[in-house]
Amino acid sequence: MLVVGVCNPAGEAADYNGLYFTDLELRELARGQLQDVPVKAEHRGQELGRVVSSFVDGEGRLNCVMRISEETVEGAIAAGLVKDGIARELSLGYSVDVAHTGQKLQAGAKRVLEVSLVRKGAREACFVTAFEEEGQSTRWRAEQAAPADPWALFDLPEHDPGPY
Repeated sequence: MLVVGVCNPAGEAADYNGLYFTDLELRELARGQLQDVPVKAEHRGQELGRVVSSFVDGEGRLNCVMRISEETVEGAIAAGLVKDGIARELSLGYSVDVAHTGQKLQAGAKRVLEVSLVRKGAREACFVTAFEEEGQSTRWRAEQAAPADPWALFDLPEHDPGPY
């Protein structure tokens, strides 16, 4: 099963010093650093799959495409929870290096550990937008309006498909 969703809201300004990602850090993650990161359920247990792609959308949010393996019991259960709308949110698990500089704390490098399917995430606006089972059409979450053209999320050149 493929699952698509927002795994981090829009980033903070470049001069931000804190635990959240900046806009620049989100764009760096989308350029390949998020690819192949494990997918888990509720930040624990066995790996259910891997992130296969990521992008920053027009609102500055980090989105990812995850492949969930239904070959394992845990993966099949997680896929069912996504289909049933129980696991409807996403949460990005990461660590932050923090240094003491004088009397201040300085946030350093952030390292993504995993993306989790969760019932309720810690950050607002991180949710599953769609999923696709093998051989079936994409199903959009009812509470997330499906775009008129699902390919509009991607920067593709326009072309005339011609008659079929």
